Amino acid sequence: MCCHLTKVDADCDFAHVDRFASCETMFRNRAPRKCVWVISVTSLVGAVFVITWRMVYREENIAQSIMLIHLAVSDGLMGVYLIIIGWKDAMWAGKYYLHDFNWRMSLSCQISGAIAVLSSEVSMMLLSLISADRLKNIVFPFSVNGLTNKATHTLCFAIWIIGFIIAFLPTIGIQYFKGRHFYGRSVVCLPLQLSSDKAPAWEYSVAVFIGLNLAFLAFVIVAYLAIVINRCQVQSMSANTQRETALAKSVFFIILTDCICWMPVIVIGLRSIVEKSFRTRGDLEVWIAVFFIPFNSAINPILYTLSTTQVIITLEFVNNHKL
Repeated sequence: MCCHLTKVDADCDFAHVDRFASCETMFRNRAPRKCVWVISVTSLVGAVFVITWRMVYREENIAQSIMLIHLAVSDGLMGVYLIIIGWKDAMWAGKYYLHDFNWRMSLSCQISGAIAVLSSEVSMMLLSLISADRLKNIVFPFSVNGLTNKATHTLCFAIWIIGFIIAFLPTIGIQYFKGRHFYGRSVVCLPLQLSSDKAPAWEYSVAVFIGLNLAFLAFVIVAYLAIVINRCQVQSMSANTQRETALAKSVFFIILTDCICWMPVIVIGLRSIVEKSFRTRGDLEVWIAVFFIPFNSAINPILYTLSTTQVIITLEFVNNHKL
């Protein structure tokens, strides 16, 4: 590796084959490095607050709270993943090239990547479940019985099991994944298909990050379109339906941010398959890995808990009594 040569030649081939790292650090630019810490801390603090708040404050729609608690746990896992990446970057600052190969092939990298995939896929499946629940309660309020607490827990745990299988299947030594090369294709241990280069098991990456997530996004969009059309057609609403609609509005912004964050991954992934000479420009690949995908984990708690009327009133009450 040219990093072992003089400092003048240090970045030659290494920078050419890796869009993230330089010889000295895991991230060539400072902005992504700072972004990792900001989003990781925000995700963890937000997740802890959401879990605590929803266990203390009991809503009328308990099934909704159960699903949002599970969603907060998945968001928190993304924070854990980013802290691992940020810690490794800080630990090896100035001499990253000495650890690059061992890091990519290590069990730590495989587990870190699997945690990130587990977090992102469970979040997508939970958002689809929440959207289906909103669709049923608003568009078909009398045709199907609502989810019981037991049924909600069962569905959420089933989602976690499916997510765990998707994320950790590449780590159990199946020949198709070429050992530890699946998660070790980048320094941040994410197996994203964002260039025309076909890495080992790229089909699995495309199936998960493009096929599966595109299907979930399509379902969520259709569900909310049906909700909007239904609200436009119905002139009067019961108190229960009004409450369900208010919940749907708050969840809508979660869905919107998910679409904004995942669409670049899906579009670039499709282009990388179709266009043989496709390459992402600049640091776009870096920002997708450390900002776009984890961004949902940081902003979701703000959208579905911190911005609710109950939280705002409570915070104002506490603040007034301090004064």
